[in-house]
Amino acid sequence: MGRRVAISLGFVAIAVILQANLFGPGRIQPFGASPALVMLSVIAVTRYLDEEPALLIGFTGGLLQDLLGSQPLGLWALVLTVVAYATVATRDRVEGLPLVAGGVALLTIGAMVLFVVLATLFAQDTLQDQALAIKVILPAVYNVAIAGAVLPLATKLLRQPGEPGWAI
Repeated sequence: MGRRVAISLGFVAIAVILQANLFGPGRIQPFGASPALVMLSVIAVTRYLDEEPALLIGFTGGLLQDLLGSQPLGLWALVLTVVAYATVATRDRVEGLPLVAGGVALLTIGAMVLFVVLATLFAQDTLQDQALAIKVILPAVYNVAIAGAVLPLATKLLRQPGEPGWAI
């Protein structure tokens, strides 16, 4: 296991712990939704990984989130694997603050919509939730706000000299 993969696993594991303990059900949820820290950490670290380790990090983060949550096993694993794939596929095309912020927002909204669709397929009542729009859009807003701290931290930990990053 390479240095970057080990750091990325630790980064995502810390995000899973924070997500479960700070922003889980019945905990801190401003305006009825919480930030998607695990998703943001997957976006942050997959910028610096090769394709296979990036997908593994996404799957692992999602699986850990599934194990600590109450939804069917594998939903977040699939969603975060798709997020990792989308990040890897677009990482070389995204430069500058507006594009990065927009990318984080779009990836978060897309992932939340994918989660709702998958959860509905697995007999969860997510589409019947009255606050569904809030629970899809607010995590994207929170992730864009938190990205100002998370993305530069991932850059500092994972970027090699001379390599492009999320932040200078």
